[in-house]
Amino acid sequence: MDKVELNATTTMKLLLKEALMDKQLDDNEKATIKSLAIRLGIENQELQNLFNEAATNASSNDPKDARKLDPKELFSSACEVAMEDGVLTDEEKKNLYALKEILHIDDDWYTVKMQEVLRYCTDPINELDDEEVDDSELENFDPKPLIKNVLKNIETIIVGKTEVVKHVLAAALANSHVLLEDVPGTGKTMLSRAIASSIDCTFKRTQFTPDLLPMDVTGSMIYNPKECTFSFKRGPIFTNIFLADEINRATPRTQSSLLEVMEERQVSIDGATFKIPKVFFVIATQNPVDQQGTYPLPEAQLDRFLMKLSMGYPDHNFERQMLANHLAGNPITKMKSVISRKDFRKVQRYVVTRVAVAPEVQEYIINIAENLRNHPELTLGPSPRATIAMMNAARAWACVEGRNYVTPDDIKKLVRPVFAHRLILGSQALVRHVEPETIIAEIIARVPAPVTKNK
Repeated sequence: MDKVELNATTTMKLLLKEALMDKQLDDNEKATIKSLAIRLGIENQELQNLFNEAATNASSNDPKDARKLDPKELFSSACEVAMEDGVLTDEEKKNLYALKEILHIDDDWYTVKMQEVLRYCTDPINELDDEEVDDSELENFDPKPLIKNVLKNIETIIVGKTEVVKHVLAAALANSHVLLEDVPGTGKTMLSRAIASSIDCTFKRTQFTPDLLPMDVTGSMIYNPKECTFSFKRGPIFTNIFLADEINRATPRTQSSLLEVMEERQVSIDGATFKIPKVFFVIATQNPVDQQGTYPLPEAQLDRFLMKLSMGYPDHNFERQMLANHLAGNPITKMKSVISRKDFRKVQRYVVTRVAVAPEVQEYIINIAENLRNHPELTLGPSPRATIAMMNAARAWACVEGRNYVTPDDIKKLVRPVFAHRLILGSQALVRHVEPETIIAEIIARVPAPVTKNK
């Protein structure tokens, strides 16, 4: 459907129609109309044509409905036209402001009205808009070469960490998020940058600190005193790949700014809602050994992350290769993208529509989750959102492995990174220093895996 625009002609028509409600134009109304025409750049001939058209429309009105021009009602009508498509362009803002000036509407009423308009309209300037992927494009689509190229490209920077790289890529293909927890200097940030560089997507990084505010992440409404209007200034979260570096250094208030955008894929500011790109992936890092000045992530925040992973130190040979790669400088600066955003979106869509999860495998996921929920050492087990996350992660992992179906072994491999950070230990387990991974291993050994036939 074509977008409705409050352009100069539409604005003038609204004014003429309102002015002609009493079947005549007085000198003041004529002066107002001509002044608006000048502001909007409407030529005399076009103005005369609009006069004739408006006069014809007005002649059909019932005389009992005749009334004088109502500035605020006219301005409200113009706002309704501007809001009809849910988008407020710069041109529409200028036309509304011109109408406000010509009608001598007071600033306070105008400001309140424009705030109301902005609550229902989004910003039209969105360089992050993703082209929709039609399922018909997936008929002969093979994601294997694309995934292979991405993995190969990342491993020119991150050596010896193939499994971790695959897990992070699977989380991105599942259109979800990853928390990397490890000691400083193990390559958490470098891995994030390598993934971003491999995909032709926008990438933004924010260093989380105690003085960081929510608006520093999401953005905020900015007041324009010249035009008495508010406009939304996007924060760094409006990107395809967002790196929240050392997320646990920010206060809980700032951490909570990610809750909505990670789950609902939108940002709400002053009652207005702004959508983010379809390709959206948050990689957060935190250091477990540096606890001074940090704020542990609450359970609700942890539950937003599909996986929690650890990089670990490289072995001797891989660390030697890493040093050789850095002899001529940081190789990340020379890294090029190997997959377009459209193709990456195709792979994501392929995961959703083409990778099968047998009913027996789904039952296996539920059985593991139920056993964890009933485990005596746990206060809180995996939520229903966690079981959905497991299924999505397994489909993405199967795609990374070159299959279009999920196996029970996929579930066994993913149950620790997907479930472990969602579990809350009981008091006795904490005293005895029981690890969630130990409980998960016990449950995996106890719950029988299904035997499925691959088709």
